[in-house]
Amino acid sequence: MIDDPKKIAELDRGGMLSLVAAMPEMLLQAEKLSERLELPRIKKVESVVLAGMGGSAMGGEIARSLTSDIPILLNRFYSLPAFVNDRSLLIASSYSGDTEEVISCVKEARQKNIPVIALTSGGKLAEIAEAEKYPKVIIPGGLPPRAALAYLTLPVLKVLEKLGYIKNLSSQLQDAGKMLGNLKDEYLRGERTNPAKQLARKLQDKIPIILASPGVTRAAGIRFRCQLNENSKKVAHLALLPEMNHNEIVGLAQLKRGSHNFGLVVLRDEEDQGRVHKRIEITKSLIGANLGGVSEIFSTGKSQLARIFSLIYLADFVSVYLALLQGQDPTAIEVINRLKKELQR
Repeated sequence: MIDDPKKIAELDRGGMLSLVAAMPEMLLQAEKLSERLELPRIKKVESVVLAGMGGSAMGGEIARSLTSDIPILLNRFYSLPAFVNDRSLLIASSYSGDTEEVISCVKEARQKNIPVIALTSGGKLAEIAEAEKYPKVIIPGGLPPRAALAYLTLPVLKVLEKLGYIKNLSSQLQDAGKMLGNLKDEYLRGERTNPAKQLARKLQDKIPIILASPGVTRAAGIRFRCQLNENSKKVAHLALLPEMNHNEIVGLAQLKRGSHNFGLVVLRDEEDQGRVHKRIEITKSLIGANLGGVSEIFSTGKSQLARIFSLIYLADFVSVYLALLQGQDPTAIEVINRLKKELQR
């Protein structure tokens, strides 16, 4: 049915497939939105803290993969760590503008005179930014936050470029946009020649275990897990090398083929550290057979940014096709909406 446009339209009522496919165009639009972003007045930035939840935090994950020259903390809580001070820069990222954890952090930052940049489509965060004269980027509204990844990422990267920690951002974006544009047709083809549909089919009756490592594949692995959770409505696990070689591998090695429904997906990049590359190969040999084989996804593109998005783009398509194979609307997230309503009581 994932080759039948009529059946896809019947299930994909929120149009998630079209939103995923539009990522190349969104990246270029996001670059234009970020061009006028100004930094707050601050003598020296010693650390960057991104307050965000869910899809609104992914820009920070990608930024952290692109530079290690400045500490970047992802803060997924109601309060800020004690070390955050007026030499820290807080990027408040909330697509809706009403994420209560992010608003709480912004209020704390205001009390402690911590510089703030707001990234949102509106809501309370936009109101606070306007009142406090915080630099802000207002991004297009009306999307599921996870479909706004480009808009939630480019302003963060632009901040790091202005601080001098990312070089040649525009050329990296051009590389990424061109590469994704070439992949777009491939991922919209019929299943026979479409690697995204083929991997979705392979994972249809599986609980995915995603294997990634620091750098390019880590951010893509986190994104893949979250997209499988929200779009595909599947439990998924992320195992990070080299850490998983010190614990999780023991449990996985005990699995008997045919007695479980796990499926292993390994994310690969040309710049995987040498020892990590060796660990991947050994890990595959030790647990691959137990898990019924290994699916590997290799990044493509010249720049790091392009390679990260090449993995993310394929994973996003896989998550949508997997939802459709299971008879699910990829956009629907009823349980999260119910949770939010209960919190408002």
